[in-house]
Amino acid sequence: MLLLILKVRGIHVQIQMKNIYPNELKTEIKLTDTEEMTRTIGINLKRARLERGFSLDDVSARSTVSKSMLSDIERGRKCPTVAVLHKICDGIRVSLPSLLKVPDKFIEVVKNQERSNHKDVDLQEIFKYDINTSLEIFRTRIAPHTEIPEKPHGEKVWKYIMVIEGTFTLILDNETYEIGKGEALRFLANKKHTYANKTDDDLLMFNITYYEG
Repeated sequence: MLLLILKVRGIHVQIQMKNIYPNELKTEIKLTDTEEMTRTIGINLKRARLERGFSLDDVSARSTVSKSMLSDIERGRKCPTVAVLHKICDGIRVSLPSLLKVPDKFIEVVKNQERSNHKDVDLQEIFKYDINTSLEIFRTRIAPHTEIPEKPHGEKVWKYIMVIEGTFTLILDNETYEIGKGEALRFLANKKHTYANKTDDDLLMFNITYYEG
C-alpha cells in the first residue's frame, strides 16, 4: 500500500492507495528474480513511454509488438523475450539497459513550485505524474464565485480533494457535495464534474489525481 501524508497548518490527512504493482501479494512473500525483473521492466517501459508522449498504440506501431503484449509487460504480467525487448527498444529509441535497471533509493524535495495563473485559478504543480505512485498532486486556489467544469478523466481515475481554507463544492451527476476546512472527499472521475467556490472567500485546496491500474 502507498501511504500519503500531508500536513498543512496543523491538519494531518492520510490516504492509503494500492501499490502500482498488480502482481503484488498481500502477504510478504519474496519475489523470484524473474518476477522482480518482470516488474522492473514494466515500470521502466511505462516511464519511457510516457516521457516520450507515446500511447500504447504508438509503441505498438513503432515496435510491431502487439498492444495487448505491451500492456501486459507494463503491468508486470508477462516477461518479454530478448527479441521483443529489442523491438521495443528500437521502436521508441531507448537502450536495453535502461529497461533492465533497478531504481536506486529515491527522494524528491519540492521547492518554489511553478505556478500557472489563470483569471480565477492559481495552480501549483506539487508533483507531476509519476509511474512509481500513479498519482499527481496540485495545490489549487480558486477565486470566490468561480466554477471550473471538468471533463471525464477515465474509468479508473480517482480524485482526492483536501480543503486547506474555504469551502469546496463538487457538482457530480446533478448532485452537490460540500466540504470545508480540514475536510476531504474522493470520487471516481469518470463523468463530467464541476469544481466550485460559491463563497465570498478564496478556496485553497490540494487536488490529487490517482490513476488506478
